[in-house]
Amino acid sequence: MWKAWAPNKCKIFVWIVIHNRCWTADHLQRRGLPHPDHCPLCDQEDETAQHILTSCVFARQFWFSILDPLNLSGLISTRHSNSFAEWWRKSWRKVRKQDKKGFNSLVILGAWILWKHRNSCVFDGSAPNLQAALQSFKDESHLWQVRGARALLPWALGVSIDGFLVRS
Repeated sequence: MWKAWAPNKCKIFVWIVIHNRCWTADHLQRRGLPHPDHCPLCDQEDETAQHILTSCVFARQFWFSILDPLNLSGLISTRHSNSFAEWWRKSWRKVRKQDKKGFNSLVILGAWILWKHRNSCVFDGSAPNLQAALQSFKDESHLWQVRGARALLPWALGVSIDGFLVRS
């Protein structure tokens, strides 16, 4: 994770997720603080960082739209995936050696975009919107590439939005 190209704030965020330190509903509830009843993205399950990034139906659609054009749809997490770190580790092992660094950047970027989209729903009252999240992914991946994420380039060439392949 630390060797992948990504802004430090994104790497730190992923580290926080992996160590289960995000202030999502599960953490707020344990401390007796107000919290949402369900995930703001799917409104079906309890909100945890692991759910938001892996098992949420919204997240799985997001990852499918990113990984399917790359012929990596077999890497998409299942509804029963419990751990973002475990999903990432298993997927990383299936990626070719020369593509691992770019894949890590892609996963960090995807997690960051999902988290920002979740925050927009929670704090700004936005409705979950897969096309908007994918557009954010595309726009942010372009910025990352301009800033030096060269290994991300082959991974972010196409993102499926509304069934169409969009080229950066």
